[in-house]
Amino acid sequence: SPGDAGLGRIQLTLRYSTQRQRFIVVVHKVVNLPIHDPNNIPDPYVKLYLLPERSKDSKRKTETMKDNCNPIYDETFDYVISLGELNSRQLEVSVVTKKGFFSSESPIIGQVVINLGELSLTQPVTLWLDLQKEAKREI
Repeated sequence: SPGDAGLGRIQLTLRYSTQRQRFIVVVHKVVNLPIHDPNNIPDPYVKLYLLPERSKDSKRKTETMKDNCNPIYDETFDYVISLGELNSRQLEVSVVTKKGFFSSESPIIGQVVINLGELSLTQPVTLWLDLQKEAKREI
């Protein structure tokens, strides 16, 4: 399905490695990205931030898939963080395109924000999430 907002869906696996003190994110795939113009198919990639900071240290991103509405990434990213600290964080996942997708608007096709304290991450959790419109950031 194209998801609740019609912006596609993303599949992720999240887990925490207690031995390594690492939060591990696997970006599997994105499906059903919308096409607004058949001559301008998105070149999507997935960008991750461990909120609250949007620093270079917290940023991770996948490879870009050219002209693809159903990209498969299967890329793994990790963050060195304690489990206690992780429980107060959020993971922002954005699907972005390199092309001028929405003309002058943001290149973000859709995003989700996951409250990590609501999940039990000591076992791998695989999620399908509906992409939503970009959240307006507070300044």
